[in-house]
Amino acid sequence: MLRDRLTVHVRRSWILSFFLCTVAFIESVWILRSNGFYYIDEGAHYLYSRFVLKSLATTVETWHRPGRLWLFALPAQFGHTFTMFFSLGLFLVVLYVTYRIAVLKKIKHAEWVVLFTGLQPVLFDISYSCLAEAPTALVLVASYWLHLKGERGWSLLVASLVFLFRFEMYAFAFLIFLLPHGKKEWRLLPLVLVGPALWIGSSALISGDVFMFFKEWAHFSGLGKFIPGVTVTHYLEHLQTIFGFLQVACFCVGIILITGARRHREFAVIYAAIAWCLIVNTLAGAEAFHWTASIGELRYIAVVGPFFGIIAVYGFSELLEKVSSSRMHILFASLTFAILVVNCIATAHPRRWPPYDQIVIEITHAARTKYEHLVILSNNWIVPYVMDVPPTGGRMYDKLNKSTLAQYQNCLILWDPFYSQSLFSQTELSREEMLQGEGVEVLEKRVYGKAEYLLLYRHARKIGAAE
Repeated sequence: MLRDRLTVHVRRSWILSFFLCTVAFIESVWILRSNGFYYIDEGAHYLYSRFVLKSLATTVETWHRPGRLWLFALPAQFGHTFTMFFSLGLFLVVLYVTYRIAVLKKIKHAEWVVLFTGLQPVLFDISYSCLAEAPTALVLVASYWLHLKGERGWSLLVASLVFLFRFEMYAFAFLIFLLPHGKKEWRLLPLVLVGPALWIGSSALISGDVFMFFKEWAHFSGLGKFIPGVTVTHYLEHLQTIFGFLQVACFCVGIILITGARRHREFAVIYAAIAWCLIVNTLAGAEAFHWTASIGELRYIAVVGPFFGIIAVYGFSELLEKVSSSRMHILFASLTFAILVVNCIATAHPRRWPPYDQIVIEITHAARTKYEHLVILSNNWIVPYVMDVPPTGGRMYDKLNKSTLAQYQNCLILWDPFYSQSLFSQTELSREEMLQGEGVEVLEKRVYGKAEYLLLYRHARKIGAAE
């Protein structure tokens, strides 16, 4: 009996190591083939992490979130590639902790949860980025794992930290506290407040305003949608894209078999976390509710990817157990492995600079070469990224607004139609105002689709002559 258990343990360890190495290998190839950032947000977040000490005011902002900025601050000092590998390391921890949860849930082939989670297309795609979603997944699974081990205080403390990454999942901390666990230990309840206290306290210290967090949160949650919202069925329609079609199929099988085995209570927390994430993000992103500027990014749901993977691997394990022939067992397992791998690599792709970002990169390089003595004003984060300077402004780069225009009368202006008039970085300036301004000369003009990118030279001499 002992020998059989040892054999099973060794075999499971080897399979677990192989699956972890599979995810790590594919992701390493993707990292080495990448030359850009995850679209929309990652580049700006990376830059603020890299210059976090010179951008302290941004660490308390709702969009940046202090947990994300400080988590990636140190690796960002060694460059973007190093930061991606650091994120990969965190993701492998997520997968291992998820595996430990599956073992505690007595799932027969728990090691498969590494692939059913690690090769989910969207979660895989963001797992080597410096966005908030993968760290959020780590906080959730770590908290739940500690809870299953009976470490109630540590579980609550860790769960509270999710507030520093994605605060809509903060409800998970209260869910953990309310779980049946003998008598309620009310003395532990203050641990749920550690995450919010860290954010609110640091916000007050850095800004000097004890109400800064609440002002910032109210402003951010009240932003209108900059593009139309999604439908109320948006996330349900894209479950296959988010989690993978085989994961979704096995998830459905898992729910049916869990129901048949009357094991709902064992998986209630997992069900609740998935349901809450779907509901709250649907409410935020749906045009019907018009709640916030959130527009239904698929990565918002990926935070519960590990929980989704646990249910899916339960369904897969039960199906695998029904295969009696050893040859068919190997064939079924091999086919599952191939489908998971192929679907992931066919869906997720290495980062590439899109054409419109390449335009800004080329313009910035040219401007720095030809006019190295002039400061560049722009609201596009790519400009300070290319220059490797703080995005909050400094000697050779500053944000574009009326105040900086008054400060720098002899400067370059890189105007792009998206960032220059973004809801998140309002300039109070229009393209027409810029072009009609005194002493402004167009040095370069690039057009991509209907978008027009301009490099302008603002002459102090011409301004003085006009006056």
